[in-house]
Amino acid sequence: MIFGGNGVKLKKIGSLANRREGLTKKTFENYSYFRDDKCCLMLLGELEFYRKRLAFKVLGYVIMPDHLHCLIFWDAEEYPKLTISKIMQGIKSHSAKEILCYLRTGRRKPSLSPYSKGASKGSHLPNAYEWENTGRVHTKPETRIWQKGFYDFNIYNEEKFYKKLNYIHNNPVSAGLCENPEDYQWSSYHQIMGINEVYTLVVARAANPVT
Repeated sequence: MIFGGNGVKLKKIGSLANRREGLTKKTFENYSYFRDDKCCLMLLGELEFYRKRLAFKVLGYVIMPDHLHCLIFWDAEEYPKLTISKIMQGIKSHSAKEILCYLRTGRRKPSLSPYSKGASKGSHLPNAYEWENTGRVHTKPETRIWQKGFYDFNIYNEEKFYKKLNYIHNNPVSAGLCENPEDYQWSSYHQIMGINEVYTLVVARAANPVT
């Protein structure tokens, strides 16, 4: 059996017989932008937007203060031109614009708002999301949010997949951010374990436990 960090059996995620990749993306100079919950929400919003737009599935993720781990899958026969680089380019570009604007002004840039006529197609946050338009300017950030490039790896079998999934869910525990995976808000742990059903980013999972 394969277990999660608290000893509960993980749930099988359907058929994984196609293009599966894991990736790690670090922030510029390892700055902890994602200690801010709003920055985490913006990144999740972009992941969800591109998940729908490019037709890939998110199999697991964790947003750490200075990096993102994500496991994804897509049908390479149906989408032969889709690459991990194309996926990351969209997510990186639009999340950086949103986050930099927020950090510099304390509010969202109107031209990127999904409610404006000139809305960027890459800008998508939940309709219920409420921004604090205080005009408060945060500590001036660097001009870049993300480091150039990213680390990616192929996932060839179930064993490697669940090993990576367990690793990313336990990353916040290893980093001393929480005592248990379920205590950390910005990961797919709750969704995969079926703890609650309210999410910004949809993660693929099925109902049958792994045995």
